[in-house]
Amino acid sequence: MPPLLTRCASSAAAAASSAPRFSAILGRSLRPLSTATFSTSDSPTQPQQEQLQEQHPAPVLPNVDPRFRYGDVLILNDNKGDRRLVGPLRPGMARDNNLGRLQHDQFIGLSPLSTVKTHRGHKYTLHWPTLDEYCTTVKRQASIMYPKDATTAVHLLDLFPGAHVLEAGTGNGSMTLYIQRAIQGPGSHLDTVDIRNEHSLQAEQNVERFWRGMYRPGILFWRSVGGLQAVLRHFKGASTTTAASTTTTAGVVDEGAEPGYDSHGRPLSALEMRRQRLVASKEVLPPNPHPPGHQYDAISLDLPDCKSVLLDLLPLLKPDRPMCLYIVNMSQILELAQWIRRHNIGSQLAIERVLEVDWEEWSVKSAAVRSKVRGRVHVGGLGKVSLLQQPGTSATATSDNSGKDSEHQEGAKDTFTTAADNIPDDAVGWICRPLHMPVGHTGFLVQLRKTSQDP
Repeated sequence: MPPLLTRCASSAAAAASSAPRFSAILGRSLRPLSTATFSTSDSPTQPQQEQLQEQHPAPVLPNVDPRFRYGDVLILNDNKGDRRLVGPLRPGMARDNNLGRLQHDQFIGLSPLSTVKTHRGHKYTLHWPTLDEYCTTVKRQASIMYPKDATTAVHLLDLFPGAHVLEAGTGNGSMTLYIQRAIQGPGSHLDTVDIRNEHSLQAEQNVERFWRGMYRPGILFWRSVGGLQAVLRHFKGASTTTAASTTTTAGVVDEGAEPGYDSHGRPLSALEMRRQRLVASKEVLPPNPHPPGHQYDAISLDLPDCKSVLLDLLPLLKPDRPMCLYIVNMSQILELAQWIRRHNIGSQLAIERVLEVDWEEWSVKSAAVRSKVRGRVHVGGLGKVSLLQQPGTSATATSDNSGKDSEHQEGAKDTFTTAADNIPDDAVGWICRPLHMPVGHTGFLVQLRKTSQDP
């Protein structure tokens, strides 16, 4: 073959071999641009799903096999009570801090309450995270619903296993987890809606990583730049986009308004104009999984302006069932009450309770009263009482008299200890006081109830 043809053939072969790699790189680079649309054309069919389940069986839940494995998220607890979230565990990865390095491979196969050491000898105890710990320490891109509010909201929603719930305002997924834990059971379903695509994706990831995805089944994440009203129109079978649809500051699509203006004739901001263009790009939502006339047992709202969607949500809520709103300040609650009165829907929707949840955590610790010890046990410190160390730990006492011999000092290392086992019962006192850093105000919970029958 002539040299020119040889070079052409080799170039063609090189281009053909690099085509899959170029396509993969191109696919990765273009993937973020398609996150605003959700097409179902690539969803697997039923035989494909069964094949995927055979290739990737469901993980064994921690309540069945609590030993840690790759992909798990766990808690590290040191002897001072400092609890840190670590994970998901990856081969070859490590966790570094000022006390040393811990390799993720060290945790594999260990059970909860096992002890590991950093390369500097600092000890940590391994634990599965509680739901409260996970929601307050996991990575997030939005404000969280604190455990004191989330648990109270679940109580106000009157949830039960097998319930169908609608949540608007997914955030980082903390409230999603609390709701799902309360309703998970045969036939349960949770629809959670968020206008921010990145928030919803992060929330879905957080749900999947908690306890190996224990609460993931039964949750459908809806992401729409048109907000909750776009999803509600999708439930009704209407088109999610119109030729002249705009968005308000609350993220709600207003139909019939002129392009570039909201329904009140106010010019839209740059962010609202961008959202308008995204809505006009024919967003594709997943198919509606509910039959016509489907209603929810409870609805949870965490939105900047909850009252703008209440009229649309009323037909979707079963009669005599609750709705819980998370509202930041009392001014918004007053506006809500005035709005209900102004629109004459007090006979359909009633405000039952308005709560502000306040948790005050206390510290209860044992202490040694120095006046009752009488030199039997060294308790250290300059005050009248000293906190006891945990059993098994010791503290070396320094003698007040520098002239004492070394033999007495060596004996003091073995005799003088602040271990709780060595403190006489008559010398033990207790310190009970609130913690120095209370949680403080986070928001108000408003419980509404549908008080009218469906036509």
